[in-house]
Amino acid sequence: MEIGKRLLEKEARKYDVSLKKVSEEDYRRVARDNGCAQVDDLQAGIGYGKFSARQVLARLVPSAQLEAAHPSRLTTVKRALGFSGDLAIQVHGHGDLMVYRAKCCNPIRGEEITGYITRGKGIAVHAKSCPNVQNLLYDADRRIEVEWVGPKYSLYPVKLTLFTRDRQGLLADVTGAIADVHSNIQDIEVHTDNSQAHIDVTLDIVDLEHLEKILSSLRKVEGVYQVERVAH
Repeated sequence: MEIGKRLLEKEARKYDVSLKKVSEEDYRRVARDNGCAQVDDLQAGIGYGKFSARQVLARLVPSAQLEAAHPSRLTTVKRALGFSGDLAIQVHGHGDLMVYRAKCCNPIRGEEITGYITRGKGIAVHAKSCPNVQNLLYDADRRIEVEWVGPKYSLYPVKLTLFTRDRQGLLADVTGAIADVHSNIQDIEVHTDNSQAHIDVTLDIVDLEHLEKILSSLRKVEGVYQVERVAH
């Protein structure tokens, strides 16, 4: 319900329409027209993607008002800056739903993904390989199809852990291997113990192909015997 309400308000702002001027009777009428017993059911239907926020708004507000209106400049700027969610992902068939990448698996472009409708937050996007995806099957109605869209312009932070033999010049070789495949280091920590070391490094990644090149480059560094992607 909360997601549906926000989506309807967001659509109304695009057309400079004030929903405060819409009467309760109009809400109930549109709810009945969509087969809903209550306005709450209508909002929940929008939140689940059953009804389009644009179509509901068109029934609430005279069509001439919507046709004459144009999206506000503020809305356009927000879309450009990414305030409406992760612009690299959209719900299949819908371009106006709020989506965000789940922190448990932090999916990156190129990975197979699935969406899950969360309570009050929007659509959480998981990698299909994420162990938590199996835990979401208890409420299959909340699963929703999502897809990567648009050009490659996003950078995704990905944390890796390297298990290595400790030796002189190791860190320089590791950072050099990362630079060779054109990735920026956000953070790096080295821990050594008894001639062994493990390195935690967070990198900017473009997509799955880029990540695989980085992994391949790091595994070629002398003394590195294992590289793992860290799931939060």
